[in-house]
Amino acid sequence: MALSRRRFVEVGALASIGGFAIGTGTSTASSTDARDDGRANGEVEVTVRQKPDRAFYWVLPGERRLSPQVFGTAENPRRGSTLLESRIEQASGFPEPLDEAVPQLLEDLPFLVAAPEEAREPIEDSDGIAQQKLVEPTLYSDEAAVTSGSFEITYRDRQPYDLRGPPGETDDTVDLETQFTDPAGNEYELDLDHVIQPPIPGYETGGGVRVGAWHHGMTGTGSPLMPQVYDYAACWGVGDVIVNGEVATEEGFRVVHFMTTQTVRDERYRLAIDEEMPLAPGNTIAGQVHHTHGVVLPIRPTPDGPVFDPVPTAMELPNGETQPFIHAMWEQEEIVEGPFAEWEFPTGDEDGAEDTDDEGGDADIRLLGTAQAWEGAAPTSIEGEANPALRLESGVEYVLVWENGDGLQHNLAIEDANGEDVVATDLMGERGATQTVTFTATEEMAEYYCQVHPESMRGSIEISS
Repeated sequence: MALSRRRFVEVGALASIGGFAIGTGTSTASSTDARDDGRANGEVEVTVRQKPDRAFYWVLPGERRLSPQVFGTAENPRRGSTLLESRIEQASGFPEPLDEAVPQLLEDLPFLVAAPEEAREPIEDSDGIAQQKLVEPTLYSDEAAVTSGSFEITYRDRQPYDLRGPPGETDDTVDLETQFTDPAGNEYELDLDHVIQPPIPGYETGGGVRVGAWHHGMTGTGSPLMPQVYDYAACWGVGDVIVNGEVATEEGFRVVHFMTTQTVRDERYRLAIDEEMPLAPGNTIAGQVHHTHGVVLPIRPTPDGPVFDPVPTAMELPNGETQPFIHAMWEQEEIVEGPFAEWEFPTGDEDGAEDTDDEGGDADIRLLGTAQAWEGAAPTSIEGEANPALRLESGVEYVLVWENGDGLQHNLAIEDANGEDVVATDLMGERGATQTVTFTATEEMAEYYCQVHPESMRGSIEISS
């Protein structure tokens, strides 16, 4: 992908605090410059990609469960206001103009480093580990929609730690191509201009690209709202957001963060907390040990330092505002090249037995389950119709066979008009496996759906007497 028309202009002095480069001296470094200057000795390269027909999720703003291990309790909080104040004070010691810009950025976006107590509330009737939640909507939520997207990224780690110098002056480089859609059908691309070392107190980004490191949680690098996670590779950079074929960030780049990590989304797409990690493949959304996040943060670099500025997406939220960030997740990518590309999670009983029937028997109803939608053909529905309406007769017993068409976790549930499930099967995540469901139609049945993908995989049931 061609480099954008602008460079990340930086002014000021050079400094390093805690080993982290925070300098803002004039820089003309780009990924192309670093690649051609002969300093590639010791390079570690990781290439990851996902094809367009695989599972992609657009993450929406929402609440976040809080890990007691990371954030403590209501009586003894951790990583809250005290830590935030400490990071702001530390940033106030940065050279001009970062001494004003970075503290203000942390006040505007405290979740970069902490979860202030005033934004926390108890979880009522909690039966899990988390006893508190962050109620201010962030990008670290369980709310997501299945849309479509593909990408290919090559991370090149050419230096093991951050060095003195401007944020854009690094030997590390990234090649990135992306295409994805939001739930409203708007189309996006990201044009990454170059890698940076973000000037956030406590962040250790290895020159802007890191391979084989720990991230988030209690590490101090990245928001603690994400669980501590192993990075197959991660990068930080700046670039443009292209929406429906037009550059949406004409007023300035935004910070782009990609990371290929161990999977942190469970079978119902909840974002795990630290105590729940690591997730066994059978307990993840796609049965994989790794997946890739693409995040565009509401941060715009300026000559005076980074400032809060919402990402100009086209995704309108229920409150009438547009979503101020992008959090894209590719759940069925493949590591083409890189350390641990072939590593597999130790096998055991953690995946559980699946109720499968490869033959399927004499089915009255047949469905193919994919993340995009149910597809089916049956005597009771229109052949080939997506999300076919099941036209059933009350009191009649039916045999329904559905096949897992994409290898994601799915199940079949039937609910009544009040939204209560009257039929629900176990989750099944093996591509090509089938599940046979026998049930008697009743007048209360209203819809059938997948509990993991309740919006996109859903169809109506029409009952006749």
